[in-house]
Amino acid sequence: MGERPPSISPEIWQELQESKEAVKAKAASGNGASEGSAPPKRAHPPGFRMASNGLLWTDPSDDEKPEIVVSGPFEIVAESRDDAGCNWGILLRWKDPDGRSKDWAMPRSLLAGDGLEVRRVLLDGGLYIGASAKARTLLTTYLASMHVAARWRAVASTGWFGSTFILPDGAVGVTALDEHFILQTAHVVDHAYNIRGSLIEWQHNIARFAVGNSRLALAISAAFAACLVGPCGAESGGIHFRGRSSVGKTTALNVAGSVWGGGDRGFIRSWRATANGLEATAAAHSDGLLCLDEISQLGGREVGEIAYMLANGQGKARASREAALRKRQVWRLLFLSTGEIGLADKIAEDLRGRRQTAGQQVRVIDLPSDTGKHGLFDDLHGFKNAAVFADHLRGACALYYGTACREFIAAIAPELDETAASAKGIAQQFVDDNCPGDCDGQVKRVAARFGLIAAAGEIATALEILPWPEAEATRAARECFAAWVNVRGGIEAAEEREGVAAVRAFLSAHVLSRFLPAWESDNPAAAKIINLAGYRRRTSADMDAWDFYITADAWTEVAAGFNKNALAETLAKNDFLEVPGKGAHRAKMVRVPGIAKAMRLYHVSHRIFGDADG
Repeated sequence: MGERPPSISPEIWQELQESKEAVKAKAASGNGASEGSAPPKRAHPPGFRMASNGLLWTDPSDDEKPEIVVSGPFEIVAESRDDAGCNWGILLRWKDPDGRSKDWAMPRSLLAGDGLEVRRVLLDGGLYIGASAKARTLLTTYLASMHVAARWRAVASTGWFGSTFILPDGAVGVTALDEHFILQTAHVVDHAYNIRGSLIEWQHNIARFAVGNSRLALAISAAFAACLVGPCGAESGGIHFRGRSSVGKTTALNVAGSVWGGGDRGFIRSWRATANGLEATAAAHSDGLLCLDEISQLGGREVGEIAYMLANGQGKARASREAALRKRQVWRLLFLSTGEIGLADKIAEDLRGRRQTAGQQVRVIDLPSDTGKHGLFDDLHGFKNAAVFADHLRGACALYYGTACREFIAAIAPELDETAASAKGIAQQFVDDNCPGDCDGQVKRVAARFGLIAAAGEIATALEILPWPEAEATRAARECFAAWVNVRGGIEAAEEREGVAAVRAFLSAHVLSRFLPAWESDNPAAAKIINLAGYRRRTSADMDAWDFYITADAWTEVAAGFNKNALAETLAKNDFLEVPGKGAHRAKMVRVPGIAKAMRLYHVSHRIFGDADG
């Protein structure tokens, strides 16, 4: 496993080395019943028997009647329930006409009606069900009456349950010898947590090419970091790769998704979905990675609401037909997104003129994807050009996927708390190293996410799951964080920075049309001012510069979308607003030539433009 990186303590390093092989062996063997194992003994309800050709029923009161073929053959492997002894279900196993084995943990609550939803799922999975009404009724009766001794624990979503990580096709991690987990849903989960190829093939054909490529390395590290969000108590959230078409954004998503799975459609999902649909998608990726491609497919209003919902970790509260509150869907995840424009620009498309809030900026990090060298790539690793390099990565992601995350989970599960503590320490060190003392709290929250991503990459490197040199993940996270700060415009609070920019924009737009030069001796424009916003006065220091005196009514317009009092405080703090010497007022009494009485006006200094590039 090489030498211990300084970012991981000696104790955790030793424990990871000792436990990795044992846990990998257990994960490979699985913790569920194998298809070849003998089915548990059970007593069939009266009249039923399971034969090679399917479930058969004979009327117990008249054995001369012919048997009814209720359905094709299937097996009830176990009964399932959650920790509280609720949400009971049964694990069904059958083979479709092509011989492929299918498993479904069916909630018993679906049998409360006529069993239509149960039949729908079974038929969709290739199980034959008799066409007669009698056969349909008998199937519901059998499923409702059948009991077996085996007990599995039912869970409603993927992710961590103690030191066990639940995936749609099984569990990885540490479980008691007699404990089995099953993902129990009202339908067969359509997922992409598939495996193809070996870890070595994934490392050789995909992961090694991320070295020297900050965006690729960040994306892969984020894939591993997704399963540390919960154990570390970190915030859910996302990173949005923004940039022009064909720069390599979707390639970054393909590479990150290959850590978790793939298949015919890859591991990428589309932004083009309803909020309800993405709720279900997020729940199916809880404690894992969610990749969403092309944000332009949604409107500005929808994007803002969905992005906030994904980062907030829970869906909408809904009522049942009986007006009872349904249980919300919840999740913990990191998601990666792509688009030609940023989240703020997308939200601005909303006809109601909304803007991105500071909370959204922190939860969804808008990262420029273009490195200034080869689009998204810094180093082409000997490939002819960026297009050829991207083609190789996309092709490799279709051939090798799904092994890395399982290796990572199996390695950290035995000492999950200790690994989480180490990751939090690395993340905090990243914040300390990259955030100056006067850095705003919002920037530190973003730095903490980059730090967690760096920590996950370093731990995966130490475990030899990532074939990277030490500190590669940290270097990539540092470069990407610096790019985000540069595009953001600084390390001050977003509300303050955007508020100052809004004042500058208002003054620039209306300097001639809505501000009366009242102190000018010859003022021909006085009669032309419509919708007066205030007054302007040349400064003695620079005759080409103006100070502005904004009326109270116009100040409300200037501060639209902000807290107007807080905006005044921000301007005063930056020496852009001349305030009275005493009292709480940020506007001061000013006597304007030609007006009899003094009035309270917000005196914005010409210095606000001198700092425009600062």
